[in-house]
Order: sequence, then structure tokens, then C-alpha cells
Amino acid sequence: MNVKRIIAALAGISLAALPVVASAHGSTKPVHGGIVTMSGETVVELVRAPKGVDIYLTEEDEPLAASGFAGKLIVTAAGAKNETALVPQAHNKLTALGLKIPAGAKVVVSLTAKGNGAKTLASFTVK
Repeated sequence: MNVKRIIAALAGISLAALPVVASAHGSTKPVHGGIVTMSGETVVELVRAPKGVDIYLTEEDEPLAASGFAGKLIVTAAGAKNETALVPQAHNKLTALGLKIPAGAKVVVSLTAKGNGAKTLASFTVK
């Protein structure tokens, strides 16, 4: 009977610790008013801005330097697929100037780390 109490206590502690483990890689709440997804440990936020599309990168709630990445956006809408280069801006922002993404489009953010060539892909469906 004592063993059952110990097992129950351990199970309770494990469940209590679950939210801490689940949020260990950073917040997935939009910081810039866009839509957010995670790719591995990288949080990618896509923002449709008046002058184009902005992508923000963070990892464990810390900004990742956009200058460390080359990238493109692949937009599929109305049966057509288009690719647009992302240009690194200040801090953790990459931009596709002049790009307009229509509602219902599927967007893939494709990034390559300049240092080690690691690839990051993030998919979005724009509402």
C-alpha cells in the first residue's frame, strides 16, 4: 500500500512538471501580430506587413540574428507557386519586400544557416 502512494505521488509530480517542459523552448505567442509556428527549436513568426512580408526568428525567447541566414518564401495560392527571396534586416527580421500573400495561401519559409548550412523549414496557412 505504501508503494501505491509513492507511485501516485511521483505521477502527480510528473504531471505538475509537464507545462514547464512543454514551454522550455520559448513562447509561441505572436510578438509582432503575425502567425507563429515552431521548426525544431526555432520559433518563426510570419507577418503580412504593408510593404511586404516580415519573418521574425527566435529561439528560447532570444532573437536569432537574421544576418546568419539566407532564405526564401514559397507561396502557393490559386494553384500557382511563387518563390521570393528573404532579405535580412536588423536584429531577427527578414523581409520579402513588395510580396502580398492572399488569404488561403500556403507559405513555406525556407532558411539556410550561413555558418553550417543547417536547414529550417516552417509551414503556414494564411487566413
